[in-house]
Amino acid sequence: MYSVNWQMLLEQHAQDAVIVLIDGTIVHANQLGINLLSAKNLNEIAGLRWTAFLEFSHPNQVKTHLQAGSSLLPNAIAEFCQLKTRQSQVLDVEVRLHSFPVLRNTAYILRLRNLQTQPIAKSFHVQRSAAGAPQNSLSHEALHHEKEILEMIALDNPLTQILQDVCDRMERLLDNGSMCTIMLFDQESQKLRLAAAPSMEAEFHNEMDHIEIAMGNWSCGVAIQSAKIKIVDNIETSELWQFHRHIPLQYGMRSCWSVPIKTAFNALLGTVDLYHRNQRRPSDDEQTLIMDAMHVIALAIDKKNMEHSLATSEDRYRSVVNNLTEGIMVIAPGGKILTCNPSAQRILKIQDIDTTGRRHRYFKRIFRDDGSEIQIGDDPASMVLKNGEAISNLSIGMQLHDNATVWLLVNVQPIHHARSSSKTEAVLISFTDTTEVRETERQLQYIATHDALTGLPNRHQLQQRLANALAHTYEQKVAVIFLDLDHFKNVNDTAGHAAGDGLLCDVAKRLSSCIRATDMLARLGGDEFVIVVEEFDTAQHLKELADRILTKMREPFVIDQHQYHLGTSIGISVFPHDGTDGPTLLRCADSAMYLAKELGRNNYQFFTSDLMIRAQHRYTLERNLRRALVDDEFLLYYQAKLNLIDGSIVGAEALIRWQMPDMGLIAPNEFIPFAEEIGLIVPMGRWVLTKACEQAQKWRQEFEIDFKISVNISPKQFQDPKLPQFILEVLLASGLPAHALQLEITEGLLMVEAEHLSLVFDAIKTLGISISLDDFGTGFSSLSYLQRFPIDNLKIDRSFIREIPENQDSVVLTKAIIAMSSALGMSVTAEGVENIEQMDFLKDAGCDEVQGFYFSKPISVEQFTQLLSQHRHKANSDMK
Repeated sequence: MYSVNWQMLLEQHAQDAVIVLIDGTIVHANQLGINLLSAKNLNEIAGLRWTAFLEFSHPNQVKTHLQAGSSLLPNAIAEFCQLKTRQSQVLDVEVRLHSFPVLRNTAYILRLRNLQTQPIAKSFHVQRSAAGAPQNSLSHEALHHEKEILEMIALDNPLTQILQDVCDRMERLLDNGSMCTIMLFDQESQKLRLAAAPSMEAEFHNEMDHIEIAMGNWSCGVAIQSAKIKIVDNIETSELWQFHRHIPLQYGMRSCWSVPIKTAFNALLGTVDLYHRNQRRPSDDEQTLIMDAMHVIALAIDKKNMEHSLATSEDRYRSVVNNLTEGIMVIAPGGKILTCNPSAQRILKIQDIDTTGRRHRYFKRIFRDDGSEIQIGDDPASMVLKNGEAISNLSIGMQLHDNATVWLLVNVQPIHHARSSSKTEAVLISFTDTTEVRETERQLQYIATHDALTGLPNRHQLQQRLANALAHTYEQKVAVIFLDLDHFKNVNDTAGHAAGDGLLCDVAKRLSSCIRATDMLARLGGDEFVIVVEEFDTAQHLKELADRILTKMREPFVIDQHQYHLGTSIGISVFPHDGTDGPTLLRCADSAMYLAKELGRNNYQFFTSDLMIRAQHRYTLERNLRRALVDDEFLLYYQAKLNLIDGSIVGAEALIRWQMPDMGLIAPNEFIPFAEEIGLIVPMGRWVLTKACEQAQKWRQEFEIDFKISVNISPKQFQDPKLPQFILEVLLASGLPAHALQLEITEGLLMVEAEHLSLVFDAIKTLGISISLDDFGTGFSSLSYLQRFPIDNLKIDRSFIREIPENQDSVVLTKAIIAMSSALGMSVTAEGVENIEQMDFLKDAGCDEVQGFYFSKPISVEQFTQLLSQHRHKANSDMK
């Protein structure tokens, strides 16, 4: 039994971009959904969390359900939000959220649509007809006219023609200069619309159409509102016309009589309105004549409405039955098919019900969910024909005449004899084809439990396998082996992501060849894999498996005729010694894997109690770092930069510090590497850039100096395409000139072969910001970097300065760096200057700027402000 036919939902909304989420991540998308996210195929977006591409400006139902991730929705809900594509383009979209159960999970279907406005223009045109005929006896003429109108109604003449004719006859019968109009009440808009006005001027027609139902809004509107006749003998003074009296007066109308048109059941259909160019009230005969006409008009309108309703109901019923995706069949005793709709013929592959005859001729057999066959006579139709009791939501399989198998969700209702409710003369069978749903459920189950790239079990199936293994383990041990590829990022950077994907598939094959059939290999994501090992006796088995994996992984991988050598870092944890539940065992194996990386990579390590302490420390540090960002526990210190020619302070380097409660000031080398690892370095770097620019501008204004602030930018920050835009926003908000900001980067960034790296450089240089290469001389120090990228300043690493002037090699290298920089048009800054001898040497060598403890260590904002004040006072004294 399937509570939701989600595949049918996808087909019905094929015009929308559709994305399917399980556990908050993408597991399926149609082509429009893939295109909307600017992806090439499903693999590019599979596993992507909804938070990565949907942005809600305020809390709403869709966001709440997605965050909960486990609630079934009785109906679809819709909201507006923004969608971020893989090219970082932001689109305004409408998102509609559906849900359906998959195994023990809840899957969500997102229907996404770009917002567009399509105004609909409407117009209304009324044709005018002439009237005029001499009047005989009023009563005789009235009866004659009423008879003719009734004949028109009986002959099914168009309603517009009937109403126009009624108006003409009314004007002739009254013979008092009246101009008759008929207004019809529109239930949908709750307004009166013009239906007939043959004698009115054409310009007046548009003024009369779509009249609001309200006091003071034409006498016809008040007549409908009150359901009473409204006689206005002077439009100019009547309260009923206080808002629109200028309209009829403009056309010479002075009085108006409005009579509501009612059915026999007092339903209001509209009004009959008689306008006059004179101020007057109706006589008794005139009022009787108008009331008689009103009844005839009500009859005509009511008849047309009933005919329209009946025709609409018949068409709707016929259309619904014929267009239902459900199959509908009526079967008589003995199995003869009396009738069926097109869907039933399509699903059961029936060409012609007249030649098919008995129902068993279009199928070979029917069977239950468990595969057991249902005999003729015990089938659902036969059972209902026997006992007269309905059957609901029965799932059966049916093998058709061409051997194809369809799965049906069947409902069978008895059709009782008209004179005897106990006698069943036929059955009505309705059924839904669930074949595709079953197949899709199978595919979704596979998608939900397997990695889209390698076909290996994913994290969800891994957690289930671990839970089951630990639940049924008594004396038997269970081991978790956590594997991470060494230097895999180099493959993506040099050969591209497609090559990286191919390599991961090769890795999956190699690892699979190393394990037993009873072991489980899963991919967590990226280049991380996990093996669950059961039924082993000693740790020697795990060591042999790890050695086998290391040996297999040492073999070169060939991608596009290029060889790549990857190592593998392996961590191992064992139940019950290292943990008694799956998450703990995974966390312990992960910690052991990180130890293997620290010990040189390409080796394996077992989890130990020391690693437990380290894991707890890492967890505590991560939690505290995240809290520090929210609670504003970071602050900036500043180290001054001096001009070697005149000794003036020309700038400062902003350096982050962590003021942890109850722990004091924490140096950056204790938390910056970890922030890089867990992805907090980007928001942390944005905070530093914002605060440093704000403070630098305050000092520039307070001391009226040309002051440049230097800010360190991590590789992850620099690889963000949004970095230039963020910098521009910070400069505009702080008021700091672009030339007063210098970004410090490291050589490691320049080694990344990222396509957008040059674009980010160009965008930053376009803003007028200078770029400094930090710690120059400690890395590869390739001159090609200085040619390829727009570097403005080189910072000589403190390791060279520390041994000057005693170490001759340091002296020579430092002089060479300064000379090279001068030749390339770059300025030079020496960091780590601690004594006067180093200062003198650097000044003689042509160095431009210095920073170090000799002049000032990194100090707080207040201390640096005092330093600037003292420096300015000294400079003023020297000038005197």
